[in-house]
Amino acid sequence: QNLHSVYIDLFDQIDENLKIALQKDLTVVAPGLDIVGVRVTKPKIPEAIRRNYELMEAERTKLLIATEKQKVVEKEAETERKRAIIEANKQAEVANITFSQKIMEKDSLKKMSEIEDTTNLARQKSQADAEFYAAKMSAASNSLKLTPEYLELMKYQSIMTNVKMYFGPSIPSYLADNVKPNEHIHRTPIPSPGRPRKM
Repeated sequence: QNLHSVYIDLFDQIDENLKIALQKDLTVVAPGLDIVGVRVTKPKIPEAIRRNYELMEAERTKLLIATEKQKVVEKEAETERKRAIIEANKQAEVANITFSQKIMEKDSLKKMSEIEDTTNLARQKSQADAEFYAAKMSAASNSLKLTPEYLELMKYQSIMTNVKMYFGPSIPSYLADNVKPNEHIHRTPIPSPGRPRKM
């Protein structure tokens, strides 16, 4: 044991250890004797040794302080490194979540656009089909109408809308009063649509 161990670290145990050792020997040599207590006084250390010891302890204390300080610095650096890693991981997770959200938004917009395009295409196709069907039916209807009898009727109707007809016994006097000298009266014979009846 060195001086520090005996004089400081282990000195508080010397009494008890010495009592146990002495009691063990007494039990063998003189049974029946019990040791109640042992007290050991610290020895006086020579001045040179004491000064040496104090210097050594001072250096040892400085070394311990420096070592502990280094441990604290290393611990702080380790803590800072872990904090930086945690912060970087957090930022990476946030960036990943943001990127995933943007991808989901773009996918949603793409699907919505596809649905809208499909709807518009179906609407245009339906409208085109309806217009085609209407035109087809109109053409079929017109083809059924364009018979010789129908064309003949349309011709007479056109003639009737452009012809003025006068009835009554006072026609000559009316024309003499209302028709100008240079105005010619166009008389268009009205064909009979059927066989003329006898009067």
